[in-house]
Amino acid sequence: MSTSQNPTATQARVPWSDGSGSKYCLSLARLLTLLLALAPIDSVCAAGGPGSGEIWFHVGGMGTPHWHDAYGDHQVNNRQAWWDSLFFQPDAPWPEAMKHVTAIEVSTQVMNQISKEELAKVAQVLNQHHIGLAIQLLATDNTPRPGAPEHCGAGVEGYDSPEETGRIAAKLKEAGINLKYIDMDEPLWFGHYYNEKNACRSTIENVAERVAANLAAYQKLWPDVVIGDIEPVPSLTVQPNWQKDYQQWLQAFQAHAGRPLAFMVLDIDWYNGRWEQNVQSMTKYLHDQHVKFAMIYNSGVTPTTTNDQYLDAAHQHFVHIERDLHIVPDIALFASWVRFPLRAISTPTERGQDFLVNEYVKLGNRR
Repeated sequence: MSTSQNPTATQARVPWSDGSGSKYCLSLARLLTLLLALAPIDSVCAAGGPGSGEIWFHVGGMGTPHWHDAYGDHQVNNRQAWWDSLFFQPDAPWPEAMKHVTAIEVSTQVMNQISKEELAKVAQVLNQHHIGLAIQLLATDNTPRPGAPEHCGAGVEGYDSPEETGRIAAKLKEAGINLKYIDMDEPLWFGHYYNEKNACRSTIENVAERVAANLAAYQKLWPDVVIGDIEPVPSLTVQPNWQKDYQQWLQAFQAHAGRPLAFMVLDIDWYNGRWEQNVQSMTKYLHDQHVKFAMIYNSGVTPTTTNDQYLDAAHQHFVHIERDLHIVPDIALFASWVRFPLRAISTPTERGQDFLVNEYVKLGNRR
């Protein structure tokens, strides 16, 4: 995902006039320098104008979970509302919105739910439409280590064993999956900062070591897989010395994984009143470090939230970030871990997550 430089382009020269009739030649590199100097310092347009980011589409679990959360009991048939409409309906036309999608993202947990036969169908559809798979990986090794707290990582988000990771990687390979990306499930946050039940509170170096142990199976099977991580904002960016810590994390990851971290995904707490300034701080930092970044575009829920309210709020979030704050991610990731959206693809009576993709494309078309 790195941006290659074109020496020929940067050395090109263009005619320029000062208005007096005299003509000069100004190098393109110099012209870009002058233009950047005039840009607002808080603007980070990594991928161009609003709506220009690469689009990823997260697909949730397949089961019919019944769970109780702070907002009551909920039951969702994700297989019918998400997976069937994309992968399993015979001869179903590929939804128009999905033609703009470059990667489908699924979680490690989904790989435990789906059968090998179903996964092969998913691979066939993705390959047919030239879409890569991005797996949201439980990337931190939970193997006990000397000096670690008792039960370190047990039941903590983002942790899994190398044996389980290897099993899932082999399952993906056998099904013919074109694995393009791995985005790790908040390894720095849950490995280093998290301080609740069964927290490891590992050093940053140890987090990188644990992550490399779980990545090894994927790197062996897909040597060119592009690896990034997800981290929570503002939770991360309100930590003391977070910039120094993240710099150490980038260095430790490269040392243990054998390659640089390619991108970072911002998981935003929309109910935190300081999210805007913290997103600005993080994206500017990543820009300065030459690390690409993705933005998860979704919304929170309350007891009275409806499907339409969720989608409208998510839409407002990406419009505000990209048009008003002038922050354009390299990747726009549409993902949810709450009960909305209710489906992947809209019907005549109910909007789905594809609504957000369509609106994002429109935002780009209005530039």
